[in-house]
Amino acid sequence: MILETLPAIGALSVDQKLRLVWELWNDVSHDSSISPEVGTLLEQRVQEHEANPDEVRSTDEVTAGILALRQRITSARQ
Repeated sequence: MILETLPAIGALSVDQKLRLVWELWNDVSHDSSISPEVGTLLEQRVQEHEANPDEVRSTDEVTAGILALRQRITSARQ
């Protein structure tokens, strides 16, 4: 895993990790050299969204889910 090869990532705060994810996504989204498989998957996801535009979650809902998962993981480790 990446965390094993870049252990400093594990030391980041949740806010810093979310910022890193955003920055990585922003960088990747500007790269036009995606594989055909990834292109197909992205096209499928766009089609699914267009067919069901109300079946989405806001950024706040996603963030809350991530934080709840983090809390469950932390509690389970104790």
